[in-house]
Amino acid sequence: MQRRDILGLAGAIGAAAALPGVANAQRSLEEGRFPKPSGKYKRIGTEAAFATQPQLDGFRDIGKYLAEGADLSFTQILLGDSDYAKDMTPRLLNIGEGRIAEMDDGGVAMQVLSLTSPGVQLFSADTAVSIARESNDILAEAIAKHPSRFAGLAALSPQDPKRAVVEMERAVTRLGLNGFIVNSHTDGHYLDEEQNWPILEAAEALGRPIYIHPRSLPETSIAPFRPYGLGGASWGYAVETGTHGMRLLFSGVFDRFPNLKIVLGHMGEGIPYWVYRFDHMYETARRNWGTGGLVNTPSFYLKRNMMITTSGMFSESVLKYCLEVIGPDNIMWAADYPYQNNREAAAFLDAAAIPETQKIQIYSGNAERIFHLN
Repeated sequence: MQRRDILGLAGAIGAAAALPGVANAQRSLEEGRFPKPSGKYKRIGTEAAFATQPQLDGFRDIGKYLAEGADLSFTQILLGDSDYAKDMTPRLLNIGEGRIAEMDDGGVAMQVLSLTSPGVQLFSADTAVSIARESNDILAEAIAKHPSRFAGLAALSPQDPKRAVVEMERAVTRLGLNGFIVNSHTDGHYLDEEQNWPILEAAEALGRPIYIHPRSLPETSIAPFRPYGLGGASWGYAVETGTHGMRLLFSGVFDRFPNLKIVLGHMGEGIPYWVYRFDHMYETARRNWGTGGLVNTPSFYLKRNMMITTSGMFSESVLKYCLEVIGPDNIMWAADYPYQNNREAAAFLDAAAIPETQKIQIYSGNAERIFHLN
């Protein structure tokens, strides 16, 4: 593996924790820093990754034919024999008692499970359709065994929107899943593009949200991000996924699908911090050059059609800002398990100097409403 791929991987999944030999020690250190949370709150983790054997087998097969790519580097690390893989991969595969024990230790009442990035989006369309369907069946079986502890987001294949819609309908109406997971772009294509409108239409019709989870930037865009590990979670993931969110906000799809709900992790992938700027520039462009066809300002759709989660952004000052800008109805708690620590995620919100009613909304109330968990 080239040095640049190692640096990118470190940024993608947590710097030191992603390097071989330190994963277990890092987790133990983090857990020792944060006390076991009390049972005061019902904590619903809305970004909780899992893996299935069919998905990992697919990664193994694709690794035989593709030699590079930031996403590929990550998938092959999960298949390796490093200390990191020996720690992380079994935790991703465990959607039973082992995971529940970690949830209990971290004070997590329920996890909304989603297939770990990059999901099925590296594969050919036929392979993606097959692995998504099989993984959704595995997920539904785990939920049936532990219905009070797990909910789930269905994987789908944007490579083939028509078959993706079929699986979306099956996932909700037959498997009882609670929404959908898309790992941002698919071969450089995004959900605002007309070819993907059937996916948005189906999500709206089924009344279930689409969680847009980060993945690496397309290979055509990633070169400036490779140095210093900037292509991963430190910066590149937010740039890529935030761009996806901005495309949705500016494209007019929320005028076409007004009841569609999109979820973005990591405190909105940077979008809330740009509200003034993008509204101002949008209005300037519309007034002076006649460009832009939205009925309302982009921030209107941010507040009406998007939810954000706290995954991997355990900062009280950032939380307070987001509460001010988009409101407590639009924020859900998440730990980004297993890539970040449940105890830290709980300690952050437990200690936040915000009203108790808002903590309850963020911990459980909003997730119960958005994911139909009651």
